[in-house]
Amino acid sequence: MDILKKINDILNYIRIILLVIILSLCILMCVVNIVLRYLIQGVSFLRPFPWVNELMQMGAIWIAFLAAGLGVRENSHISLESFVARFFPSKVAIVVRKAAQLIVLLTLALLIVVGIRVTIKQSSSFLQNLPVSNAWFYAAIPVGCFYLFYDYLLIFIFGKHPFTKDADENTRINNAF
Repeated sequence: MDILKKINDILNYIRIILLVIILSLCILMCVVNIVLRYLIQGVSFLRPFPWVNELMQMGAIWIAFLAAGLGVRENSHISLESFVARFFPSKVAIVVRKAAQLIVLLTLALLIVVGIRVTIKQSSSFLQNLPVSNAWFYAAIPVGCFYLFYDYLLIFIFGKHPFTKDADENTRINNAF
């Protein structure tokens, strides 16, 4: 479990660092473009950058796919838990949950494989205003789905994510008594 915790900490650290960097760059690019567009007028060589919109779209896609895994990790996504608990006996509810998690895992595995293929195909296509490959847009799909797959796999194996804040706090409380 200690090795799994270390792997989880490394993966989560990379994900959070990527999110912070991408979000910070998006905010910075947006602010610079707003200043250039509205506050500095009449200076011919200081114009808004035409490529900012493309990079902000790419950033938004990366943020969505990377942050989705954090939502799974912290159990923040909408689920049908109350529906399953209300209409199914507890043993059947467990089977339904496991079946749903298995379907999600299979779907994510498929998205990872297809995402890698599409990313490779798009590597020779470039953005309109920058010499940056469109593969960077599509790479968010397999990377984000890998993180989702990892988090759902932990939930599938352990019943809930073993490394959430709640799990750490519950462990500390149980060890205190």
